[in-house]
Amino acid sequence: MDLKKTLLTQAMKLAQNPKVMEIATHPKVMEVAMKAMAARGQATAAVHGATSSVARGLNLATRDEVKELRRTIRKLEDQLAAEREGTGDKS
Repeated sequence: MDLKKTLLTQAMKLAQNPKVMEIATHPKVMEVAMKAMAARGQATAAVHGATSSVARGLNLATRDEVKELRRTIRKLEDQLAAEREGTGDKS
């Protein structure tokens, strides 16, 4: 049995415990959990913003810019292929 499966099994047993369910559904615990999730999202956004800022400063392309460029190239290739099919040009 691998570690992931063992942890999942133990977590399922723990989740079925009435005391754990009582604690997990307590409003203050729920509030802390929501704040933790929000903090993770804020940290991710901050890192993404800082990374983009550094990339711009170093004149590098960001992941989003590369995705957009690939999307544009794919669209132009499709348009070119459609034009070639329409005119019968195979070059």
